[in-house]
Amino acid sequence: MSSLLDIDVSGAEEPKVVAADEEYKIRVLDATSAIDKNGEPYLLPRFEVVDEPLAKDFTKFLRLPHDGLNAKQLARAQWALKLFLEAFDMPVKGQIDVEDLKGKTGWAILGVEDNEQYGEGNYVKKFIAGK
Repeated sequence: MSSLLDIDVSGAEEPKVVAADEEYKIRVLDATSAIDKNGEPYLLPRFEVVDEPLAKDFTKFLRLPHDGLNAKQLARAQWALKLFLEAFDMPVKGQIDVEDLKGKTGWAILGVEDNEQYGEGNYVKKFIAGK
């Protein structure tokens, strides 16, 4: 069985990165909570830049605080998670369902990095809380 499609993608544009060192409103598309290859828990939200339809999606690896971290690692993991949660108006204490992150919007300063496997991409330099 065959079907014909009436399409016109001649004006299609390749997804791109947005400029670095600027504030952007970003939305959580989805998030994964899992255990990495070293047995440590992490959160990996995937974002899109709101109002920038050609912007590439990107992720942010967040190490979750746990007993196996030394004092410095624990402090950094707690701080990074707190900034993320505050930027997306989520509680900083208690249980959070990863599904509740989907669709949340917040603000961040983005950077640009070149990845050998994926090419140029954005990354979060800093989450901005209370905006």
